Order: sequence, then C-alpha cells, then structure tokens
Amino acid sequence: MTQHADADTRRGQVASALVTVVAERGLARTTLADVARTAGVSVGLVQRYFRSKDELLRFGIEYVYRRAEERAAAVPVRLPIREFVVRLMEMFLPMTDERGAELRVWLSFVQASLTDPGMAAIHRDTTARLLRGVEEALRGAQRAGELGAGVDVEAEAAALVAFVDGLSLHHAATGDGFDASSISAALAAYVDRLFGR
Repeated sequence: MTQHADADTRRGQVASALVTVVAERGLARTTLADVARTAGVSVGLVQRYFRSKDELLRFGIEYVYRRAEERAAAVPVRLPIREFVVRLMEMFLPMTDERGAELRVWLSFVQASLTDPGMAAIHRDTTARLLRGVEEALRGAQRAGELGAGVDVEAEAAALVAFVDGLSLHHAATGDGFDASSISAALAAYVDRLFGR
C-alpha cells in the first residue's frame, strides 16, 4: 500500500472513530484522546493527521457528508422518477443504526456551523449540491410527465429537503413518535402529494 493510501486509510479510520464518539458523547465532550482510543491508535497519530481538534471536526463532517452523498449516488435512476425520489431522500433519513449515529453527528455539526464559518461553508456547499440533485430529479420527473409542468422545482426541492431534515430532527429528539417506519411513510406521503397522487 502506498504511503498516500495508508494516510487516507488512517484518516478514514480516525473519522469513523470521531463519528462514533460524537454520536455517543456530543461534540463539546469529544476529545482527541476519546477519538484515538476508539480508533485504537495513539493521540500522537491523530495529531499527525489533524493538527487541531477543529481540523479533525471539519474533516469529520466532510466524512459524514461524503458517506451520505455516496449512498445517494448509488441509488439507481429508473422510472418511475417518483420512486427514485423516495429512495434518494430515504438515504438521508436515519433508517439504520449507522445513519442514526450519523444524524446525531450531523446535528452537532449543524449547531457548530452557527458560529464556525468554516463548518458553515461546508454545510452550505453540501446542501447546495443536494438541492441541485433533487432539482435535477424533479426536472426529470417533469420531462417524464410524472410531475406537473407548472411545479416550481427549485422551491419544491428546497421544501422536500427541509421536510426530510425535519423528520430527521424529530426522530432524533423524540424517537418513538418518529421511528423508521413512520418517517418512511411520511416521506412517501409527502412525495405522493408533490406528484399529485
């Protein structure tokens, strides 16, 4: 394995440990020592790849966003587009334990982005890419005749992303009232209304 690949592997190992620790302890109570212990490496090794906790945290949120984008990119695009939109947006919902942990981390980072310009920029850029992807899917649905020609795809994409974020937030905050099956059903109902069913 090349040195570059080894460094990428180590950084990924540390980022995965960071997700685990932040999901369990929260951002404020996470230390480099916690992350190192969870990753099974020394604090010195963590500091070799990340000069500060802030640098590690920024890499961690990029890692969470990248994993979500990879899941979204793996959703096969096929007709009907309505089904594709549901499957795509489900990739951002906490439907598994792993995605539930990522949600807790994401919520911690969103809070941090309110006062950290670097994290705010990461969040803003990632959200813009997500919105473009959803807009593209909705335009595809219009071309296929599944979605009305008069639908404002930019506004509806923003509303759909906000709806999914809201489902995720309520799942994290209340659990039982917004379990995986409930949020999946709510998403399907929302998309049905959007598509005029």
